[in-house]
Amino acid sequence: MKRFSLLFLVNFIALTAFAEEALDFYTNELNNALTVVDQLSILRTVRNAELEDSASFYATALKRLLQVYPNIREVREVHAADECMRLIAEQLSEAQYTEAGQDLWRAVQVFRNPVVRSDALIALGKVGATDLLPQVVQTLLDTNAEPSINRVSGERIAYGAILALESYQDPTGYLPVYFAAHGWYSQWVRTQAETSLPLIAEDPSEALLAVIHGPGYAYTYKYLALRSLEASEVSEESKAQAALAALYEGWRGSTNAPQQIRDLVSMRKLAMDMIARYGIEDETVYRLLERSYMKGIDDEERIAAIRALSKLGTEEAAGLLSSFISLINNSLQRGILTQRDERMLRVLLPSLGATGQSVGEPVLQQVLALNWSQGIHTHAQEALDSIGD
Repeated sequence: MKRFSLLFLVNFIALTAFAEEALDFYTNELNNALTVVDQLSILRTVRNAELEDSASFYATALKRLLQVYPNIREVREVHAADECMRLIAEQLSEAQYTEAGQDLWRAVQVFRNPVVRSDALIALGKVGATDLLPQVVQTLLDTNAEPSINRVSGERIAYGAILALESYQDPTGYLPVYFAAHGWYSQWVRTQAETSLPLIAEDPSEALLAVIHGPGYAYTYKYLALRSLEASEVSEESKAQAALAALYEGWRGSTNAPQQIRDLVSMRKLAMDMIARYGIEDETVYRLLERSYMKGIDDEERIAAIRALSKLGTEEAAGLLSSFISLINNSLQRGILTQRDERMLRVLLPSLGATGQSVGEPVLQQVLALNWSQGIHTHAQEALDSIGD
């Protein structure tokens, strides 16, 4: 056994020495290469040899390539440089050679081929060059902003940045990738962004809430963020908090643009639906739900507010529902009742009854005492019975 261990150690030392000598030889050959085509041949030889501890060799090759690249003019040399860069990026990624981070970023900046730039971005993430994370984030944000003149080029760079941010697994990369998933790109890029998102952050609550609250985001993105949170696997408490924030933003926003108005209204409706399902203890919700009933754009929004209050089922919720019924009773007494009032009353009465709160009894007795139709009286009595149970 000892003889075997000694033999292994001797062989290991011999192989290590051989690898070092070979790398020294190829480094010297690389430095003396007259063309990039020659450099590419040397790089392929080293890769095929699978020499140990060759990452520093590839890092040296990258520095040499960056030095000569600005002066390359011949098409053959340009193509060789692109192949060199892709091979180097691949090898540095496999070795996770963090020290090459700055030179990989330089490659992103100076190379013209979008595929090469994409590979360099991917390598940045795989080598774990965290000091360059902000630059990668900004690259994707810039690419997300608007379609590139050369669409294919923009998509390639975005793809590289997305995979880099996936490798970083840092929360700051979540939103750029999220917006890429819903951006101008072709399906293959958007699909990759969707795939990368859960690998960047398991819980997207904080990032998406920042969109809902953030003043710099369009209403379309706020509504999209709320939909994404609702579809996610985050806790019901997180979803409820997002819904409350979205309902607030839905009323804080102001615009005359038809599409933006639709986004705000849709966001308010979804938020109220979520509040009805998940509940919320924050008392600011009542003021917002009251506003949606009193000033909502259509019956659907008013009904969403009614149902949310009914599901909350608190004494304060029942008090608001009672006040809405009282207003309709007053309209009947004043002779200014509308068809909408009666439609809302048919929703309000069972909703108030479902709360089980005795604070609703006086207004239900008032309905029974007024000259409403038999159908309305039936709803009022059933609501009273529900409260009494």
